[in-house]
Parts: sequence; structure tokens; C-alpha cells
Amino acid sequence: MMFSIIIPVYKTEKYIDDCVKSVLSQSFKDYECILVDDGSPDNCPSLCDDISKKDNRIKVIHKENGGLSDARNTGILQAAGEYIIFLDSDDKLADNDTLKNLFDVVQKYKTDVIINVNLTEFTDNGKTTIINRFNKEIVLAAPSIIVNEYNKPGMYLAGWLFVLKKDYIKNNNLFFKKGILHEDEHWMPRVLFKTKEIAVNHCSFYLYRVERDGSIMSNVSAKRLFDLLDIVNDLLAWSKEEENYTKEGCSYMVERAMALYYRVFYLNDKIKLQDKKSFYIIHRRLNNNFRKVPNNFKGIYLFFVKIIGLYNTELLYKFYMKYIKPALKHGKLKGVFL
Repeated sequence: MMFSIIIPVYKTEKYIDDCVKSVLSQSFKDYECILVDDGSPDNCPSLCDDISKKDNRIKVIHKENGGLSDARNTGILQAAGEYIIFLDSDDKLADNDTLKNLFDVVQKYKTDVIINVNLTEFTDNGKTTIINRFNKEIVLAAPSIIVNEYNKPGMYLAGWLFVLKKDYIKNNNLFFKKGILHEDEHWMPRVLFKTKEIAVNHCSFYLYRVERDGSIMSNVSAKRLFDLLDIVNDLLAWSKEEENYTKEGCSYMVERAMALYYRVFYLNDKIKLQDKKSFYIIHRRLNNNFRKVPNNFKGIYLFFVKIIGLYNTELLYKFYMKYIKPALKHGKLKGVFL
């Protein structure tokens, strides 16, 4: 079997049928679809059972609630396919030839990792936006090239854009960390820099639903910020493991850690009124994490945040990628930030 499509299901009874229909309509048929009911308290468990009766390639796993990471990991361990595809239960595959086009890329390049760069945002009211700013001439590249392309404003770098060989996941222990939000931020850097080459699929792949009521990422909470700080700690620790990652990979770990650090710094003010205790704990952890940051990034932080007062993390990161990173690479700012 070529593909195992893993769909975690939790409180998406309104969308699950359309999601699975986008799988069953595929012209390429060598796949299984695994619905992982993550202890959903609504009608999702019975809906999954009903849907599975439509096609014997649909499998249902019922489990206690453990979060998105745990649901994905459960699906991986039960998968029979050679490659793993992640699909959220409120999203859809792009069109009827999505798997066929993906299979062509797999057959041509035979890599452990494929990244899909053509996706479409859509809303319940029918509005759509195509997201694809990736250089079409790049079809097989080192991870650092892929990352540089994805630093373009407006690009997504989400877990469901990756298709991975199942053995690659298991051999490198690339499972998701259980119980955290922003699990893709924790997972993707390891996925990217455990391989030497990544194939690029430029065909339409994913329909991503935005502005959904009840989305887990639609609000700022203390847990989100605590989880991001845990991810920052892990990224900074991995950045020192040169025996496990390339030099470029270790550098990328620090860049992502600092991007998340800035995000927490900016968002922490948003929870001050609703949870002052968490606000001050997060503030202390930010200060503790700052001691672990390499000196060049400390200088960037002090310059932007303390001196010119730039708290917008998106603008900060864009400015860093466009001007500061190239200057650091060529040694032009060594006397300023070190």
C-alpha cells in the first residue's frame, strides 16, 4: 500500500463527511484512510463508524482524548502504507488527482520527505485564497533551500504539508510531542534536518479551512504560551546537537526558537488581564530562556525590542530574514550584535 491518510477527529461533526469525501473521490486508489476518533464528545464517533461502511479502505480507531499529537501518533503506529499523509478533519484534499500527482513525485524522486507547497485557504462562506509563492524551479533540494523559500511572507509551514515515509518517521523517532499546542513547531525542524534532500510537490494538494468557530488556535491562552516556551527550550537544546543535525539545521533551530520567543514576548501582554499569575510566570521564564540564547540573537532582541520598541513579531521576523540574517552571514554586523 502506498499512502496512509491519518485524520484525527475531535469536535468536527460538521466537517468530517466532506473531509472524507475528498479522500474517497481520489482517482489514485492505493491508499487507506485512518480516522482517529480522539475521544470526541459529540457525534463524531458514530459518524466515523458510519463513514467506514462506505469503503473498506476506511479504518476507525476510537481512543481516549489525548490531543492532536497523540491522535497522529496512534495513526502512524497503525498505518500500513509506505508514506504517511496528515489531514485535519475540517480540511480537504485539493482535488480528485491530489494523490495521483503526489504519487508521481514519490516515484520520480523516491525521497523520505516530500513537501507540498500549493494550498488553498477557504472559508465556510466560500471565499478562497491560493497560497503558492514557492520557486517552481525547485523540485529537489537540501533542507536549507526549502527553509529559505518558506521564509517568504505568507507561506505556511504546517505539519499537514509534509508527506513522510513511515520508516523515516519510526527510524528517527519523529513522533509528535503529546499534550502540547503548536506541535508542528516542535516537530518540523527535526523532520527537515534529519534528511539530506526534500522533494517538492507543486501540484494542488491541500484545502485549509480558516476562520472556523471553535478552532483550537483561535484564542490566546496561558497554555499556548507555556507550550511555546517548552518548544523554545527543546529547540535551543537540539541546536547544540551537531552530531544529530547539520550545521545549517542547528542554526535553523536557534532561528525558530527566537521567532517563537518573540511571539511569546508579544502575546504575553494579551493574557495579563485574564491570568496575572501566568503572566508573571511566563515573564520569568522568558528571562530564564534569554540566558540560553546565543549572543548574536541577544543583540538583535535588545536592539529591536528594548531600543526601538518593535513588538510586532511578524514584522520583526520579516526584517530579520531580509536584512539581519544576510548581514550576519557575511560578518557585516559582528561588531554590532556580538
